[in-house]
Amino acid sequence: MSNLKVLMLGPARSVKGGMTSVVDNYYHYGLDKKVILKYIETINDKSKISKLLKEMQGKIKFYFNIKKYDIVHIHMASRRSTFRKCEYIRKAKKNNKKVVVHIHGAEFKEFYNSECNEQQKQYIKDSLNLSDRMIVLSEEWKDFFKQLVDENKIEVIYNSIVLPENFEKSLDNNDLLFLGRFGHRKGIYDLIDVLEKLKQDYPDVHLYAGGDGEVEQVKKIIDDKKMTKNFTYLGWVSGTEKEKYLKKCSYYVLPSYNEGMPMSLIEGMAYKNVPISTKVGGIPKVITHGENGILIEPGDKEALYNYLKELLQNKELRIKYSENARKTCEEKFDIKKNIEKLIDIYQRL
Repeated sequence: MSNLKVLMLGPARSVKGGMTSVVDNYYHYGLDKKVILKYIETINDKSKISKLLKEMQGKIKFYFNIKKYDIVHIHMASRRSTFRKCEYIRKAKKNNKKVVVHIHGAEFKEFYNSECNEQQKQYIKDSLNLSDRMIVLSEEWKDFFKQLVDENKIEVIYNSIVLPENFEKSLDNNDLLFLGRFGHRKGIYDLIDVLEKLKQDYPDVHLYAGGDGEVEQVKKIIDDKKMTKNFTYLGWVSGTEKEKYLKKCSYYVLPSYNEGMPMSLIEGMAYKNVPISTKVGGIPKVITHGENGILIEPGDKEALYNYLKELLQNKELRIKYSENARKTCEEKFDIKKNIEKLIDIYQRL
């Protein structure tokens, strides 16, 4: 084990989402065996009172532990998370600690440009510039953040996963998988519209959808469109339950309007699902259109329908995309390489 002492801050590990998946993968791979690591939960996703208590506990734990550690690694999303984590950056620097800020918010650009006033923008910019390193999830995000901080501070580390091994995969069913927060941003409503059209020619086409968010709205649309035989709501799935559907389905469909580097897409590809997504955020760094999957413009339901129909008809094409998607994960998104790069960043501080 390295003598590096790292204090990591982020959401409670019970919180649903990509940030928690990243932290869980760090522990799964054994980052805590490679450096001296302590993780402090700074927020949860429960009631307002519970959130407030978790915030207070996080601040107290941070106060009592800060002096024992050399590096503070802060996981940051958009909006309220940004302002909370800026406070931690400033406190860490007052204690003369090295600070790594790890940006996850898919809507950070929109938040910063459209929702912050000039005073808030300056506060965020000043806070981020106090950091010693900033980790972003794609080259596109680096291009954005280099307008705010010194480019030399910014490192790109793709989200990555522990690659599954020794599983059987069939691409003979017409099962689609969607995992994420139900709402406009992830494109679930577009996908349902396309599903309605597809089932006219493929009555057995089926969408398995796991997540939270606008669940009741989605269920009502499914009922109104009389598509209950073509749709299964999974709830928020994780662990072995999630693996079950990643193995079962042939396609992973994520028609998002805004993303960073979606963990669920990488997981879908690692399980040899044919990936279909949009040209937003870091996704074009994951999918090369026509090689290891399909890329469309966000909101282009006609293209989504046409490509899905082509894939449903062409097993040879499904196999090509499936195998190449898995190969991409092995080359770019293996957690081992991610951890090695992260430790290298720690060592260079």
